[in-house]
Amino acid sequence: MPTVTREEVSRAKPDPDLFLAGVARLGILARDCAVAGDSVWKLLAARRAEALGVGLPSGGYGQGELERAQAFRVYADPLDLLGHIDELGVRDAHGT
Repeated sequence: MPTVTREEVSRAKPDPDLFLAGVARLGILARDCAVAGDSVWKLLAARRAEALGVGLPSGGYGQGELERAQAFRVYADPLDLLGHIDELGVRDAHGT
């Protein structure tokens, strides 16, 4: 799996550089991605990259703060996100 580290980009969150470098490495468009973030800064960076921002609270920021940071949805944990992945418009290669 491709990895991008802070040392490889000019600026970190809330700038979108990390996300933009990641999608470039994957050869896809940011607008075709969902970024799961636990902070308002990650969601801001996702929005600036034109990716869909999804909140996953992990102790620092609560659901309300992530919603105010314009998270499309906020899920309790990764398993909750996986259980609702259809809400993000994710489709397999066959469009189902």
